[in-house]
Amino acid sequence: MEHELDLFENAIDSLQHGLAHYMEYEENQEVTDIKQAIMNLVNSIDLMILEKLRRFDEEQIYESEQQDKYGLGYRKTIHVDKAYRKIRDEIDAITTDEFKAYEILKILRNSATHASFTFGSNSKSNIVFLLHYIARFLEDELETEIDEFLSTEEFHFYNQTIKGMSFGEVLQDRIDAAIEAEIDWLNFRSIKDGGTGVVASWPCHECSKVGISVDEDLAPIGECAFCGHKHKVGVCEVCSTEFDPDWDGLVDEETGLELCEYHSDSDNYD
Repeated sequence: MEHELDLFENAIDSLQHGLAHYMEYEENQEVTDIKQAIMNLVNSIDLMILEKLRRFDEEQIYESEQQDKYGLGYRKTIHVDKAYRKIRDEIDAITTDEFKAYEILKILRNSATHASFTFGSNSKSNIVFLLHYIARFLEDELETEIDEFLSTEEFHFYNQTIKGMSFGEVLQDRIDAAIEAEIDWLNFRSIKDGGTGVVASWPCHECSKVGISVDEDLAPIGECAFCGHKHKVGVCEVCSTEFDPDWDGLVDEETGLELCEYHSDSDNYD
């Protein structure tokens, strides 16, 4: 006798297993439970994305027209990020910011499956985001409600977990964390190669975060990596130090050179 879960049922099964493992983790604090929770919840999202694409056109979810080559009842599907891009092109409900957040989820899942795995109290927002995201996707994209698939106890636990934090807040936290991680990596790479950091030393005038790009690998020069606000970036023609020309530095009247605050002092410039 064969047993089968269709694509949507498989997604719900992963959701239920993921939530069950998270409930176990909250009770027993076993790291293996939280690892399984994250793997199952992200897998649930992946399958829901494929299900959404399948509802547009079932053939689009497959890698090729080749049917079940090895007789295992499996036909190779496209990568989920490719499916997500197809969905994003079809409907307006999935935003660019959500797609960035989805990329973060893949990193979270990959750490559980391909590398060392650490989870602490400060990582709870990852779980909150996963649950918010699944509930929103079910409601907005698959026209159903999360409570239809959870027991009374599970639904109560779900509500207690997400209480007090809106989806938008979690999403923004995840996006900011990804940008900070990218800045850290680019800083490390640049300094290792003998260069300098990739962001200016002063904060953005709009969002107050230290994210004004001085390296095209991060963002266009002068653009805040967090909010996109454009800034002027001065570069001292003596020491190559970047500075905020709205507040510091000047153009020397005699030489026409743009100078930082230090070298704009005649005692420090000859």
